[in-house]
Parts: sequence; C-alpha cells; structure tokens
Amino acid sequence: MTIPKRVAVTEVSHWHAAYDASYLRILRDLECDIVGVSDRSAQIAGARAERFGSTPFTDYRQMIEATKPEFVVALGRHCDMPEIFRFLVGAGVPFIMEKPWGTDAETVADLARLAAVKGAWVGVPFMARYSFWAVTVKRMIEAGEFGKISHIFFRGIRPTMRRYVEWDSPWMADKSLAGGGALLNLGGHGFDMARFVTGEEPGVVSAVVSRQVHEGEVEDYALATLRTPSGILFHNEVGYTMPTWPPNETDGEQKVAGERLLLRQVPGGLQVLAPGRDEIIPQPAGWQAGYPRAVREALEAYGRGDPPPIPASECAHAVRLIFESYRASAV
Repeated sequence: MTIPKRVAVTEVSHWHAAYDASYLRILRDLECDIVGVSDRSAQIAGARAERFGSTPFTDYRQMIEATKPEFVVALGRHCDMPEIFRFLVGAGVPFIMEKPWGTDAETVADLARLAAVKGAWVGVPFMARYSFWAVTVKRMIEAGEFGKISHIFFRGIRPTMRRYVEWDSPWMADKSLAGGGALLNLGGHGFDMARFVTGEEPGVVSAVVSRQVHEGEVEDYALATLRTPSGILFHNEVGYTMPTWPPNETDGEQKVAGERLLLRQVPGGLQVLAPGRDEIIPQPAGWQAGYPRAVREALEAYGRGDPPPIPASECAHAVRLIFESYRASAV
C-alpha cells in the first residue's frame, strides 16, 4: 500500500504530538519521513525534532513552504485551529486535524463548508470509530440484532487536568484559548459515536456540566443525553476526574441495552447478555484500533486516491452537538 511518506506536523506542543495519541510516534512507526515540526515555542519544536528526527520551525507557514510535505497532521491550540485549517486548505495540502477545530460551532461548520467548496482533502481522526466495540455494535444495529434499543452508554473519564500542564499544553485550562473543558475536548468522541453506530441524527435532550473537582474556568465533568429519531437514548459522559494521575488511566464504559440483548465492552472483548445467554466475543488477535489505525487509514486512503475515511463534515456534526449540550446545560 502506497502512503504519503513526507509528512509535517503543526504545533507540536499540543499533547497529542508526543503523548497520549503520540502522532509523531505513529508516523515514525509507519516509517514516514517527518520533514518538519512547528511550534510557537522554539524549545518545544527543537525537542520534538531531535526526538523524532525532524526539522524544527516556529512558524507552520514557513514549514509548509520550506518542506513541501505530501501530507500534514494538524495540531494546535483550539483557538488557533481555524487559522491553521484555512492556511492548509489554501496551500492545497491534504491533512487530518485533531478535533475540535475551533471554539464555537459556527466556525467549525464554516471550515467544513470551506473544505467542501475547495474540494480539499481534510479528515478528522475520530479514533473511537475503530474500536472493536464500535465496529461490532454498528454491524449488529444494522442487522437488527438488538431489537428495539433502549439506550447506549459511552463514558470516558480521563485523569486530572494536571496532565495537560505536564504535557506542554497548559492552555487547556484557559477558556479563551481552549473554548471549553471535558465536553469540548473529550465529548466529541461520544457525539460522533452516537451518529456512527446508530446511523441517525440525534438531538440533545439534556446536559449538565461541573467544575466541582478542579474549580477552573472550564468544566471537568459533563453528562449529555441525546435522543435519535427512532427513540434511542445515548448517554455521553466525559470528565477529567479519574484520580489516578500520573498513571494515565481511563474510567470507560461502552454499552448497548436492547430489547433482545445487552452488549458491553469488557477486557479482551465484548460481553453479550440475554435470556439463557452470557458469552464473551473475543476481540480478534491483532485488532488495531485508536489513533494508530485512524492515522494509517487516512494515509492509506489518500495514497489510494480515495476521500478521507472520516470527512470534515463529521467534525462539524460532533461540534454542533457539543455546543447544543453547552446551551442545554445553561453555562
């Protein structure tokens, strides 16, 4: 499979550059030539370049002009993402950009429209789509195996916001720069999941947010409930309140409760519960999920001449639901 080999990464002080998702590690593992990394901090750009065998820049525009990459992984402070997005579209460079692309729904919708009008190759790495749970649930819903579905639960509680400070992204605690907290940063995965697995366009029924633990400018916990046109309730719970840091652990739960059976994610696979039935569906050996698969599939799709696996419009849909939830929570 031919994939673009000359790849650049913008604003690498974003924590996902070298920590957590670690896009730079993923690109190195895919044997890409990381031709440039940019960041407003010369120190961080230099450190990342030295660690991953690249060339540092303090201006992403200069980096793109100097290195002429075949592909870009676009990161940045949420407030800076729209400008980076527009520049890359204007430069005609294919890219994936880490969500949420901005600090308000209208701007993100405008960016998706811009990509469509310009015919730009732009994708969003909603990595949760590649989990064994998501792929299996989508297939089972399409086959009608659950019967009527009561509700779907999707929880991702991550560790303290201290991790953003230690991972070079202290701006995540500043609402003017980040745009929001756990709901904006983590909630997009759940909102995308609601649309992905059900194949429906849900609306927000209710939402609540809290700053109880960190008492900061942005929320450290949120719970939003959606309803699809067919009546499925989808509960999306996110937070920065997992008390395990520095161990980078997650309190996660993915579950579908239906008329005929209940399916939930468990270690090693999926548990199916139904009358007279309690079994484990093991996750296939070698199953690749998460960010490594999201990046690989994007690069492979571009290499084949195919459109992005997850196009720009999908990010706009998820961000719209995020801000509908903020309005529902009256914050």
